[in-house]
Amino acid sequence: MNLLPIILFFQAFANANLPKLHIDPHSITVSGVSSGAYMAVQMHVAYSSVISGSASVSGGAYWCAKGTFLNAQIDCMVLPKSDQATDQIQKAFELEKSGLIDPLISLKKHQVLIFSSRNDRVIKQKNSERLENFFKAMMPASSIAHLKHTEAAHGFPTVNYGNPCNKARIPWMIQCNLDLAGKILQTFYGDLNPQVMALPENLKAFSQGNFKPSTALLGPQGAIYIPTSCQQGNRCRLHIALHGCQMNPDFIQDQFVKNTGLNNWAESNQIVVMYPQTAKTLRNPQACWDWYGLTGADYVNKKGPQMQALMEMIEAVQR
Repeated sequence: MNLLPIILFFQAFANANLPKLHIDPHSITVSGVSSGAYMAVQMHVAYSSVISGSASVSGGAYWCAKGTFLNAQIDCMVLPKSDQATDQIQKAFELEKSGLIDPLISLKKHQVLIFSSRNDRVIKQKNSERLENFFKAMMPASSIAHLKHTEAAHGFPTVNYGNPCNKARIPWMIQCNLDLAGKILQTFYGDLNPQVMALPENLKAFSQGNFKPSTALLGPQGAIYIPTSCQQGNRCRLHIALHGCQMNPDFIQDQFVKNTGLNNWAESNQIVVMYPQTAKTLRNPQACWDWYGLTGADYVNKKGPQMQALMEMIEAVQR
């Protein structure tokens, strides 16, 4: 593989700021895979007055790890004790009472999509069932779509990009003849125009260096897909897509930001897609999003370093 174009993509705009776009403030949604799925749920729950929907791909419940790496590795991955979310629900209401997350009543008007597979041996399906039970305590069951697959391994399913559907390995994208990207965006935005081929020039890098705090463990650049109509000043929607562990540029270059299928739907439907990126560090060697307390005990609430940085990005791209 010739890495030069990929390196240039992430370095050419090393100092480029996020552009100011005409974003509908009621259209902001988030999705993620694996650790990104946990982070997507955290963002949705903490900032439910801003974010109106979330999609979890191969993830699990809010505050599943309860702030410890051991719980994350055992109860929230390979050996879940139960699909019940009693502790997680109680924690959310405690954080609401203390003002550390938005009022949970906002979730009642939102949409959630959950994707899981019985063949996922990294994060067992029972974790997604626990997430479903968590959201059922916050919103109508009719607002929760849970897509259960029988063959998919751990990763982000696509129509025809990545490893075979039942093979879990880098780049953690799997060919399952499934347009999950389309299903995610349709869950949030309803009927959409048919997808078209994304335009390479509309995928741009931006500097993440200005987003605080420094303890957020972000990479130097993120990526953003801006449809042509959005660049021309039209009112557009905003979706945040979060990669999983071993899915940042250190591991898979630009494969996630180019090949999920999200950009194809975005181009024809006035949806801006932002792809924030974590950093590979000694503290975070797999470049995961913080879903267990890597950046501190506040990782699931508005004081969490990564939560704050992501919210700053959302604010920065809006006029």
